[in-house]
Amino acid sequence: MLRDKLLALLFAFGAVPLAVAIAVSYAVGKSTVTRQAEAALRELTQTQAVHLATELSRQRLLLRTIAGQVPRSAERGRMSSTRLAQLLVQGLPEGGVFDGLRIVLPDGRILASVALGNTAPHWPPQAPAEEWTDTRVVVHREGDRVWAYLVAVQLHDTTAIAWLEGHVRTEDFRRVFAVPAHLMEGAESGVFESSGAPILVGHEHASPGLAAMFASVSGDTAGVFRAPVAGQRSLVALAPVPTTDWVFATALPLDIALAPLARLRNTALLSSLVFVVLVVFTAAWAARSVTTPLRQLADAARHFGRTGTHWPVAAHGSAEVALLVEAFNRMAGDLDASRAEVERLHAQEMERAQQLATVGELASGVAHEIRNPLTGVLGALDLALKSSAPQNAARPLLEEAGRQLRRIERTTQQLLRYARPPELREVTVDANELVARAAQLVAPQASAASVTLRTEPEVEAVPVQVDPELIVQVLVNLMLNGIEAMSGGGDLTVWVTHHATEVWIGVRDTGPGIAAERRSQIFRPFFTTKHTGTGLGLSISRQIVVRHGGSLRLEDTPGGGATFVVALPLAETTGRPS
Repeated sequence: MLRDKLLALLFAFGAVPLAVAIAVSYAVGKSTVTRQAEAALRELTQTQAVHLATELSRQRLLLRTIAGQVPRSAERGRMSSTRLAQLLVQGLPEGGVFDGLRIVLPDGRILASVALGNTAPHWPPQAPAEEWTDTRVVVHREGDRVWAYLVAVQLHDTTAIAWLEGHVRTEDFRRVFAVPAHLMEGAESGVFESSGAPILVGHEHASPGLAAMFASVSGDTAGVFRAPVAGQRSLVALAPVPTTDWVFATALPLDIALAPLARLRNTALLSSLVFVVLVVFTAAWAARSVTTPLRQLADAARHFGRTGTHWPVAAHGSAEVALLVEAFNRMAGDLDASRAEVERLHAQEMERAQQLATVGELASGVAHEIRNPLTGVLGALDLALKSSAPQNAARPLLEEAGRQLRRIERTTQQLLRYARPPELREVTVDANELVARAAQLVAPQASAASVTLRTEPEVEAVPVQVDPELIVQVLVNLMLNGIEAMSGGGDLTVWVTHHATEVWIGVRDTGPGIAAERRSQIFRPFFTTKHTGTGLGLSISRQIVVRHGGSLRLEDTPGGGATFVVALPLAETTGRPS
């Protein structure tokens, strides 16, 4: 029974996933290889089509060079055919592209004709002069046989236009165009007219199949298709030859393109069969050597899961199972120790959190109790200063006492604001306007401290849903901190930018920056590096920004200084910000 279950598990988690993986991998690999073959076939076909067009252009250029050596008087009949033939022969070397040249008038009369090869050119019976254009190539065929193709250029731009024709016989096609028998292994290629008539095919046996394929693509002369060629499913790439009505075609049987993948698939299937046989023998052996210690481990694990305690399991059986039992015992012991440590730390954190909450409530109450009598003391002190003569020796002491009492008042106000944050009154406003308001408030302090204040607003409005007064308070606090950090003057830059779904407002100064060991503490309440600071400014600022769903962070500033970035959610609104 257990052996059957283990065998079923091995099949379920071994053979079945392997078979699925082989099937999926083959399907994905087949698609990938087919796409790669299509891309390669398209690239090769287009490259070869461009090569043919380039060669034809070179032939036209050669004809123009020869035509330039023929006097204008020749087309008016003022030069003998013999003299014209001599000029044509002199202009074209042996072993060149053309095996024949002739000059034809529009009415079909031939002024001169020369043969440059051992075999005389097979010119068409009727000169196609009236059909010529500057880019046309005429194929001379009789029945199904292609004898040659003709290229022509105008002899002279005169009233009586004559054409200089070059003859290339079919035996020289492959040499002239340098077309290989196979562009890639197993691929057949050929050149066709747009009507489907073949001009040059790599192998004669491939000509009927390519011709039938060409007719089956419904007149498309560009792209990659899947069509049968000589009874084989094939990838077919067609590319028009520029400046002609020719089409270069390449066909690659899918069986050839997928042959390496098919061999890999067969190897994988054979390996899978071997694996299945091994699974059967492995299941029978594992059922005898593994089940007993595994059952003990399962019982111990169930007990550990229910009660949280464990008893050591005796290690026996094979070395691997013994290692597993030992690892389980060690893991269970570690979990016991970790759980005890977690419970201890949790208790400590809960106690500390309770203490902090109590201290916060106490500090809030103390600050509230201090504020009322402090207001009365400040009022009495102001009355005493008003009634005191300027020359009174006690007046400086009273003024210093007033400054210290106001400092206590500011501290209690910040403490109350931190402990009891005000309710948010959110409206949609342009972040650029918030920066402008904050900059206007701190401009006098910046000027007095010899600090150059610059703002870099976003080009377009960036709406945020915030309490404007609280966010301006945050920006003013950050800007004042930057001004105080630059005791000898400097530059303070406030910029606004838009990042995805957030609006970033940055405050960058050129002061000494913040030491690395202090960066993790600057947002803690009551942490300060100033002699007169309370250490609540950055804490309150972060609290305000977080309540708006944003964040306040410190970033590195290249070249020194500090940059604080306020990130706020971009408001979802179709109207302009208020």
